[in-house]
Amino acid sequence: MIYACSASSLNFLELLSIKGPVVTQSVWKLAVLSIEESVPELDTGFLPIDWKNRPYPRSTQEFGTMWAKGMISPVLKIPSCRIPLKSYPKEHNLLINPLHKDFNNWVKIKEEWDVSFEVNQ
Repeated sequence: MIYACSASSLNFLELLSIKGPVVTQSVWKLAVLSIEESVPELDTGFLPIDWKNRPYPRSTQEFGTMWAKGMISPVLKIPSCRIPLKSYPKEHNLLINPLHKDFNNWVKIKEEWDVSFEVNQ
């Protein structure tokens, strides 16, 4: 499973909120992907009732596992619990299943960037 975001800023917010400040001590790469097909979007009504809880509940991992094992689609748009969905309707997380038979037809790497959280003064 590849866990991605529709905007690089959301990607970093997710990373920092899940891993904490330890992310500043690591070297990261940002891959910019191109999705070649229309991506299905999950309605929040289908998510586990505790999907917004922190720390993230096991039910969300089980949901993602079920989606991936079901080979439903190569990519799925899901809402982020880190930002208000109503305020940012075009920003979302993406579940990407590299084992899906259509993965190589849907997902292409466009660019790759080195990322540093180092602050120069």
